[in-house]
Amino acid sequence: MRRLPSVIFVVFILELASLVWLGSHIGVLPVLAITILDVMIGSALIRKSGTNIFTVMRAQNADAKAVSSGAVNGIFDAIAGVFFIIPGLFSDGLALVLLMPWLRRRLAGLIEPRIIVGRHRGPHGPIIDAKAVEIEESVLPGPRPAQD
Repeated sequence: MRRLPSVIFVVFILELASLVWLGSHIGVLPVLAITILDVMIGSALIRKSGTNIFTVMRAQNADAKAVSSGAVNGIFDAIAGVFFIIPGLFSDGLALVLLMPWLRRRLAGLIEPRIIVGRHRGPHGPIIDAKAVEIEESVLPGPRPAQD
């Protein structure tokens, strides 16, 4: 954990060096266009992943396996989106690798068992979501009590 800032710095330098190398081979404007396209793709992936995660979580008839699988796919899309937004060739390569279906299945097999899906439980049992409605006495049917 103490080496994390130095690792991030080295990765940043490698990403910058990869952009400079690419710019020297194809030019500055194509590299700028690729960078802008990467940001657009990354933003779309993050937006899509958020929508997918909330759709899967809100599904009433979904079982725990379907919810955890959908959540893992959404997480992979979000991580790939972040990698696309980071400018550089190495992060783009990681994003493309993370979008490969065979790798996603393998990683999902490792991550899915750790996702906890189920009903929320309080200290005295399950939590039931309900809405209270107050009923006025004048609306109740039946005989009225005698007034003194």
